[in-house]
Amino acid sequence: MLPVRSFKQGQITSDEVRDLLARMRDAGEHKTGEVLEGMAAIGSYAGDILVADAGLHVAGHLDLSRERAWVLMVYGDLVVDGVFSDYLYGDDDDPGSHLLVTGDMRARGVITAGWMEVHGSLACGHLIGDYNDCSAYIGGDVHAGLFYGEEHFFTIKGALHAGLVISGPTGPRLDVPVEPEVISTADPRLLDYLDRELLYAHDVTYEDGSPVLGIDLGELCQRVRNGTPLRTA
Repeated sequence: MLPVRSFKQGQITSDEVRDLLARMRDAGEHKTGEVLEGMAAIGSYAGDILVADAGLHVAGHLDLSRERAWVLMVYGDLVVDGVFSDYLYGDDDDPGSHLLVTGDMRARGVITAGWMEVHGSLACGHLIGDYNDCSAYIGGDVHAGLFYGEEHFFTIKGALHAGLVISGPTGPRLDVPVEPEVISTADPRLLDYLDRELLYAHDVTYEDGSPVLGIDLGELCQRVRNGTPLRTA
């Protein structure tokens, strides 16, 4: 179990949750309103509101769904030796997860479909976005070997340092001071970085008849979780 305090167990007050929400730098009404409304309905949720008071170090993977962490707030740094992953839809139709880290975050990999907010810098091997309902906010720099945001929106206030940036189906959904060089899924150079098995052809083609390619996100995420190289040949 994570060394955290639990709202369901009466270890966190509603006022404390409101105070933590006030610390958010990317706090839209929908985002904070969802948490405030959820406090009243938390008894029917599979997940919980959890707070780590002095940073958090996880020796393996940190999967918010498995930890039943609907909201995880970390005072200080979050260090995950394995892969961090959150969720868009939880068990019993819980709303998407929320992560707030007031310091830096480090992980072998990050796969995010929910709300993620890191006030410091983020360093990881692979940074993967999933779907477009929620978003990620990074207050500092991002260091990643691979950055593929897919349809997920990322706000990065610092610099983006990535060995490879792959644009999603509609281009990179990214707010960053300096736009990075990107490779689209139509670029043949993608095969220099990804196995062909990670790509698939859509039913439509470009005007010249060439196939519109996509990335198998499920397989990509599975390789990131397993630590399997994305280019094996």
